[in-house]
Amino acid sequence: MGKSKIKTEDDFIKWIEQQVAYYKPFLGLSLQRIKAERDDSTQFLRIKLVYPYLDPTIGFSEKALTEFKKGTIFKDRILHELCHALTDPLYVKSTDRYASKTEIEDERERLTDVITVIIRNLLDKK
Repeated sequence: MGKSKIKTEDDFIKWIEQQVAYYKPFLGLSLQRIKAERDDSTQFLRIKLVYPYLDPTIGFSEKALTEFKKGTIFKDRILHELCHALTDPLYVKSTDRYASKTEIEDERERLTDVITVIIRNLLDKK
């Protein structure tokens, strides 16, 4: 029997990057450069977006790293964080004290169109 390799923080970053690369084309995020890094200020995983820019960072905590080392973290946790890249523009506008109805409607239409592209991407793969 061979020894299993001990997983490291670098392995976790590579694993996150692999999940990002897999999901990006389906979610229409191909133009974005998404990196991963340790972030002890987060509880588990968190994507940090600076609206309207396209280079978010997925931060992870010691707890997430431990779950990775145990093999108990699922790929869809990264998918969840990536979905924030789709929904957060609407969130940013809706929580802005001075957002107009037109701005909210524009972001709603943008999000609806992104969801349309995601579904089209999935159906085109069949």
